Amino acid sequence: MPKKNPAPQQCLTNFENIEPLFNQEFGTNDPIFPEWTLERMPRNVNIKRIKLGKNQMLGRWLYGSYNTKGKFRCLKCIKSGIVDNDATWSSAYTTILCRAYYGPDTDEYGQDWIGGWIQMKVFAQQCTKCDEYVTVELDNQKCQNFVTWLHRWIAHKFYGYPLPSFGYRGKKSDGPHLANRCEACHAGWCHFHGNKSQNKKFLIKE
Repeated sequence: MPKKNPAPQQCLTNFENIEPLFNQEFGTNDPIFPEWTLERMPRNVNIKRIKLGKNQMLGRWLYGSYNTKGKFRCLKCIKSGIVDNDATWSSAYTTILCRAYYGPDTDEYGQDWIGGWIQMKVFAQQCTKCDEYVTVELDNQKCQNFVTWLHRWIAHKFYGYPLPSFGYRGKKSDGPHLANRCEACHAGWCHFHGNKSQNKKFLIKE
């Protein structure tokens, strides 16, 4: 009998790469916060930035955004025959939006308990060739950098640890950015969009 070819393996999503790093960071690294859960941002959440207060609170949720460098590849263009280099671009303004809540809740059995929830969304950018919205491909180190920032952000905002910089060590960048093709710019969360007046120089995390 002819052998069947193995099914092609799908690349893990950013969330699937980040989730195990999150569980390790929050469960083993000091300070330990094992009661927190990481989720994808639900589609029905309005991600348009509004006039949040000084602490960026909306309802019971605390919002925060993280910026990193990222690489984008439009698979639609590549499949249509456009060479990889023309369908690939990098951006110094790749935004991840997080919202977090810590407090009481009721589980499926009606039991009350206290825990924390973090929901995350990685904003997409629009391909200049076909206008398709493409999600960034973050490598392992950038995923780990984000998780480290997230851990320190939670430690400071919810537990009062004196970490106002959240361990952030960045450098200034004046690289180009197509704001009209950035989902985070449209939603009002992009670091580029939020700092236009600062000579287009922004802090970014490697």
